[in-house]
Amino acid sequence: MPYNISIAPDFACLCPDFSLAVIEAKVGNKPTDHHLKQEMDRLSAEILLTTKIEEIKTIPSIRYTRAAYKLCGKDPNRYRPAAEQLLRRIIKGLGIYYVNQLVDLGNIVSLTTGYSLGVFDADRVLPEITLRIGTKDDLFEGIGRGLLNVEGLPIYHDANGPFATPTSDSERSKVVLSTTNTLIFINNYIPQKEEGLESLHKAVELTKNLLFRFVGATDISSKIISFCK
Repeated sequence: MPYNISIAPDFACLCPDFSLAVIEAKVGNKPTDHHLKQEMDRLSAEILLTTKIEEIKTIPSIRYTRAAYKLCGKDPNRYRPAAEQLLRRIIKGLGIYYVNQLVDLGNIVSLTTGYSLGVFDADRVLPEITLRIGTKDDLFEGIGRGLLNVEGLPIYHDANGPFATPTSDSERSKVVLSTTNTLIFINNYIPQKEEGLESLHKAVELTKNLLFRFVGATDISSKIISFCK
């Protein structure tokens, strides 16, 4: 399905360096298998050995996402970007959880790159999408989190309301075992002058490779939308 993604003027003014990778694919989702668990466990062990918790905020993809939260009016220490949440969980020794093959490969990308991904069931998202700053009137049920206060967070909004933030995806758009079409967003706030687009391209290639390996993806397409002037 072709998606028309626009950016609201208030967000564009605050985050002029933002760019977005959009990936679509047909997939065969299933419970997390042994091979993917091994990949996740190996990555988790590497992170635990090589990364200190105070270093997480210095990772460029996380540092600039946190800065964007502050600009939009949200405290990133209370509403952490999803990639930061995952890294902190591992470094605290809490381990990594398995959801399903499609969600978990997205978590591998987040852990490897520091980017917060949105991994959606494409059949649950409508084609006209706006990226804007959340308001107090936005109702958002985060996955496993109940109603989430998205005021001051960057949110993706379709005709049925908000369905994703870099902190949490929504119950409405979440991936399930029966998902056959996926839509993936990779949110990049790293400025171009610091090779933000180069980093984003690498994250896209990693995601596409994992989609092919672990969910037998076909009809994979990707594009990068840059709103930089």
